[in-house]
Amino acid sequence: MPMGASSNTFEKTSITLKMLIDVGLLHEGQEIFCENPSVKGVINVNGSITVNIHGKDYHFEYLSGAARYIEKRNLNGWLYWYIALDGDRRSIGSFRDQYLTRSQNLK
Repeated sequence: MPMGASSNTFEKTSITLKMLIDVGLLHEGQEIFCENPSVKGVINVNGSITVNIHGKDYHFEYLSGAARYIEKRNLNGWLYWYIALDGDRRSIGSFRDQYLTRSQNLK
């Protein structure tokens, strides 16, 4: 493992959706999507998500928990969920990477 890789992994795992909301990268009420067309979600102010599956709302504390519930297998929620911006799809993980880059530039 390259030097620094473990600290970068730790930094990634310590980032929460709430932290991304607090710095304005994401916002409450923002819609999130996955490959399943019958599923849509929204980001809650506390960093949890509400997911609508076939017309019924479910609340999840973590992105991966929602992905696991939908797909019935373990998935990385940061990669599973995305946001549609100006016709493009951006994984929520890309916002986490942006957050890490910003915080490292402030050091």
